[in-house]
Amino acid sequence: MKSTLPPRVFENHGSYYLVVQNKWTRLTRVRAGLPALYTRLAELTRNEIRDDAMPAVIANWKLDVGATHTAKTQANEKYMLHAIGAAFVEFRAPQVTPPACAQFLRQFRDRPRTYNGYRAQLRELFRYCEEQGYRDAGTNPVDSIRTMPLRARSRYITDSELRRIKVGAIYSLPHPKTGHRFKNRAGLMLCALIDMAYLTGQRIGDLLSMEWADIKPGGILFEPSKVANSTGAKVLIEWTPKLSALVDRLKALKRADITRWVFTTQGAQPLSYDGASTAWQRAVKRAGILDAHFHDLKAKALTDVDDQRGIGDSQKMGGHSTQSQTADYIRHKKAKKTGATR
Repeated sequence: MKSTLPPRVFENHGSYYLVVQNKWTRLTRVRAGLPALYTRLAELTRNEIRDDAMPAVIANWKLDVGATHTAKTQANEKYMLHAIGAAFVEFRAPQVTPPACAQFLRQFRDRPRTYNGYRAQLRELFRYCEEQGYRDAGTNPVDSIRTMPLRARSRYITDSELRRIKVGAIYSLPHPKTGHRFKNRAGLMLCALIDMAYLTGQRIGDLLSMEWADIKPGGILFEPSKVANSTGAKVLIEWTPKLSALVDRLKALKRADITRWVFTTQGAQPLSYDGASTAWQRAVKRAGILDAHFHDLKAKALTDVDDQRGIGDSQKMGGHSTQSQTADYIRHKKAKKTGATR
């Protein structure tokens, strides 16, 4: 009988009880049968539903706030919100305390970036709760929890590593018996995306949203989503022989039924962030490269432009409002060369 009971419902002394946060609520007598139990449970659940229940808070936040974020941001939030929702499923917003948040975050202490990401997502959820009136103003339980210190990322992908990653995008690992490598049909599109990221220095979200209409006579026009609501800066990447050749490659990959998006799947659909990220990780693994993120391509591009043409051009490519932003972005990536004192 117990195996057929709904979640959190238990039998005790001839009655069924709903147990939430150690609170036992009597439902029906066992002898009344399961239909009566389910009827009572439905009534109780309907009466007890509140918008301040954490699952409801998360669902509403996704609609009100998360839906306005970029595809990449939403993909990252999806995993975090799932974990948060599972951990706080039995809480209402006013019941969540700083110790409860600290306990949840403790599992990520060996990964500072992940820890800070979850902390920021939790803090945003409770900011939303205050905005909606589910908590009193100034009671965000995450405010008293410190962020973890981060070391600036210093990864610089070399030209050799980049070539190996592109080979990994196109070819499979050698067959264990024959040594034969199979060609991946989608690899050519990923290689084009990688080259576009390096040649233009733009973020993956802005690359995936590229349309053929963005390709102008003077170059490729980008409107970086990250600054759309701040500086609103636009970046025109002027033509070079390599950039022109890349666009010709993309046109050769373009099928007749594609009329809008530049980067697409084999099924003629816009390439998603999840799809591009998975393909990148697979290529990196095949290449045997360690600790390489797609975003490192932007860092490589800005660093190389700084070396070749100066920080002014690097700033323009990055769409930064100040050179100090660009300097903070590139200064750790590559050692500066200089001669000895004597």
